[in-house]
Amino acid sequence: MLIKCPECTTTYNLDASKITPEGSKVRCSRCKHIFTVVGPEPKVQDQPQPVATPPESAPDSMDAFEKEFASFFNEHKKPPKAAVDQDMLADLEGAFQQPLIEKQESSSSSQADRQQNQKRSVWSMLLLTIVLVVALALGLVYYLKPSLLGIKLQPPASSLTAQGDIQEGVANIGLENVRQYFVPNEKEGQLFIIEGQAINRFEEPRELIRLKASLFNQQGSEVTTQEFMCGNVVSLYQLQVASRQDIEAALTAKVGILTNNTNIQPGASVPFMVIFFDAPETVEEFGLEVIQASVPAQ
Repeated sequence: MLIKCPECTTTYNLDASKITPEGSKVRCSRCKHIFTVVGPEPKVQDQPQPVATPPESAPDSMDAFEKEFASFFNEHKKPPKAAVDQDMLADLEGAFQQPLIEKQESSSSSQADRQQNQKRSVWSMLLLTIVLVVALALGLVYYLKPSLLGIKLQPPASSLTAQGDIQEGVANIGLENVRQYFVPNEKEGQLFIIEGQAINRFEEPRELIRLKASLFNQQGSEVTTQEFMCGNVVSLYQLQVASRQDIEAALTAKVGILTNNTNIQPGASVPFMVIFFDAPETVEEFGLEVIQASVPAQ
């Protein structure tokens, strides 16, 4: 017996002997819909016509009428609602069921695949977002607080090289012919001058030699200091008549520094001069220190 689910139209081949004449409730194994299946009507055998008997009396006629009325009422009485046949459900959900339409199964399978693919896509996007957020956070920490990650940043190699070159160049730069004296200037008053020669005692060229001059009092305390580049000097006449602005401009002129204080060969020297305007009267001695001597760029 072929039955069809009214919801998903899946067709089943069901044993008719398992369906009662009043109808049995079954459940579709695909969409889980419960519906009633009515079995085929049994063939009604021809019953012989009862032989009419003559009425005997009035009470017999009444009894016959009541019996006929009761029989009619029982025949037209609405049958009770059939309960779900558990055996029938087991048959439909078990090996007995035989779906005849495979197209519905294919459609349901493709829909399930689409839903599964959508779920995978959502999880993939979520995972990618988490990875990007974590990477961005680590990048900010590395840029702002690298110590939190246990990373010790090293200074650039060029900076280390430059410092090493300067310290190495300072070691063998000698100062010779150093002298100090006072010169009266008609505009600025008494000037205290220190001059001499810086000699390259390395086996390689050096350049941009820079010195630091310090003045000390009688107790040995530093009174004033001045840093300057070697390469420029001024004449005695300029020291006597030039203004402070003109003298400082002459001592810091780039032309003299680039001419005399670059590519100093081994054994060669470069002149230097430093002037203290308004030097304190308590000055008793001075000191000179080489603070820079670079290796020429190749």
